[in-house]
Formats: sequence, C-alpha cells, structure tokens
Amino acid sequence: MKYAPTTNMNLFEMYIDLQKFKKNLCLKKYFLKNPIDRPNTFQFYHHTNLKEKSTFYPKSLISQEINTFEQMIMNDLGKLKTSTKSNNLTKKERDTLKELTLNDRIEIKPADKGGGTVIMSAEYYKSESNRILSDENTYKKLNKNPGKDIQDKFAQYLEEGHTLGILNDQEFKYLKIEYPKIPVFYFLPKIQRYIYLFKPPGRPIISGIGSVSSRLSEYIDHQLQPFVTSTTAHLKDTTEILNILNDTRWEDDLLLVTSDVQSLYTIIPHKNGLEATEYFLKKNDTLQPEQIVFILEGIRLILENNYFYFQNDFYMQLNGTAMGSRFAPSYANLFMAFWEESFLPKYQNNLVCYKRYIDDIFFIWKGGIHTLQAFLQDLDQNGR
Repeated sequence: MKYAPTTNMNLFEMYIDLQKFKKNLCLKKYFLKNPIDRPNTFQFYHHTNLKEKSTFYPKSLISQEINTFEQMIMNDLGKLKTSTKSNNLTKKERDTLKELTLNDRIEIKPADKGGGTVIMSAEYYKSESNRILSDENTYKKLNKNPGKDIQDKFAQYLEEGHTLGILNDQEFKYLKIEYPKIPVFYFLPKIQRYIYLFKPPGRPIISGIGSVSSRLSEYIDHQLQPFVTSTTAHLKDTTEILNILNDTRWEDDLLLVTSDVQSLYTIIPHKNGLEATEYFLKKNDTLQPEQIVFILEGIRLILENNYFYFQNDFYMQLNGTAMGSRFAPSYANLFMAFWEESFLPKYQNNLVCYKRYIDDIFFIWKGGIHTLQAFLQDLDQNGR
C-alpha cells in the first residue's frame, strides 16, 4: 500500500491542537515582553538543556483578538463534516484491514529497512524471537522482575551526581523517573537482505521508552555526540557522501566499496566499549575528570542492567548495547572509531577515502581487486 486509508475527522483532536496554538501565542507574547536573561557564567561541568516540559501558561495574555480567532476557528470546525462519503478503500478492503489487525495468529511489523510492512505468522514470530534470545552469550533469562533493584541503583547514581554538582537541579529532576516502564523486546524482519526467504531473520530491538534508563541514556548521548562527530570516519548524511563522490578524481584502479558490521550493537564487549569511550572523553580537556568518571559509570550502569520483558519472561542482555537505547549509536560509533585508529593506518596508501555511518562502511580503494580482497580478509579477522 502506497497511501494512507481515508480516516474520519477527529474534532476533539483539532480542538486540542487549537488550544496548543493558543498557548504558544501567549508564550510568544510573554517572552517578547520578558526576554530570558541568560548570564554567560563559567560552568565547571558540562551541562545539557534536558529538563521536564514546562507547564507555564500566561493566561493573562489571552487577548480579545486571540479569543475572537479561537471562536472563528470553532465556528468553522462546527461546519465541517466529521465523516466522508468517499473512501479510498472499498468496504471489503476496510473489513480485511480490520480482520488483520484483530488476528492473533499473525504479527505485523515494519521491515528493518526500506519502509515496508511485513506480515508474519505468530508462530514464526515467537520461534524467531526465541532463537534470538537463546544466544546465551548475549541474553540470560531471569527468574524474577529485577526492576525495583535496578531502579534503586539508578536513583543512587543520580543522587551522587546531583550531590557532586555534575547534574544540575533541572537535569536531576528530568533524569529521575519515579514510575518507569518495563522495556519490551521485539524484532524487525530483515527482508532487505533475505527477500527471497519465507522466514527472514530478525533484528532485535528493545523498546525502552519511559524505562528507568531511557532519560539517562538520552543524557549520555548528549555528552557523547560532540566526540562522535569529531571522529575521522564520521559520516554525517547522504549529502556528504554525494559530495565526496563528486569531488573524487576517479582513476582506473579506484574501487568504490560498501560494507557493514554484522550485529554491531550486540557484539561490543562492555570492557572494550567503555575503554573506547574513555579514550575519546579524555582525548581533550572538554570534560572534567569527575564528569568523565560519572559518564562512564552511567554507561556501565545501563549496560549491566539492560533488562527487558518478552512473553511472560524477563531477560538480561549480557553483551553489547540494545538497539533502541538512545546512546547506543554514539557508543557504537566511538567503539568503531577506537578500533579504526589502530587498524586503518597501515592501509593509508590504499584508502583514498574511508567513511562510516554507525555500522555501514563506505570507502574508495586504490590498488586493485586483489589487494582489496586481502584488506577485507584482514578487516574481517581483526574485527572478531
């Protein structure tokens, strides 16, 4: 399906949007009259802008003009038809969609890449999930819910950071989640590589939105991002790669090569990942030593308490970091960059260009196919 099915108009949602717009108008008026004075004071520790969403609403600034505008919109909404006679799906198609949604014998998931939708049997979805979770080097089944103990560990860690001043008041309030949600496991089918397989393998994802580690992961990602973007192989976006291709002076012996790292997120040993992160955090004087220790301890806390729920069982991830964790891409990037600094220099005469977007590698090779094959073999062996 390349289009969205027709839906009926929701007047209540429109009313909510109107009230949000009305509030934004008042906030703009307020801060136009009362600009925030941000003193340029020295900060010993590097802080973020993370904070709880403000509920401030200067209702005293609701003017007659705003009320008139609101009333005009409400009048127009009242004239709109909430349902439409025309529909871009037939009744049979709509009924089929509803049946698929309610069918507990199938699982509907987005494809890992490409934007497609995959319908799988519930039996296969369960068996593939169990296959992934049966990897004893990566996952361990638990005999109880560890959530309360883990929440206490995070609370103690945040309290210490706040006491030391590494976390300011607004960061501390934002990071401390009183009622966390339990992370949930699922997988996305990799049909982009295994399009002809009836049962494609899955990419494991842990949905940790609202979990005890979710906001700490966000905080750590904010701290790591500047170090990630300064690494040599960092690839920003498609535009950058197009510019590289356009600016390259192509010769007969140049080869354009793409590769990727298999299961990068789940294969990073905690020790190696932390070592790589520490290396980059200490590479310049951006952060104070105490804050570096705090960030590393936060990463360790997340990695060693990465639990989740799947079909009545709790699991702990033993190795790597979870796909779905906010700081995972930055962490994986630094791990790869650390490894590249030691491995790639001996091939500097062959690598005209080497760029990487997390686990997707792009490079231009000089020297012919035979030397490239030797490089790829060395790459594979040294990456294990």
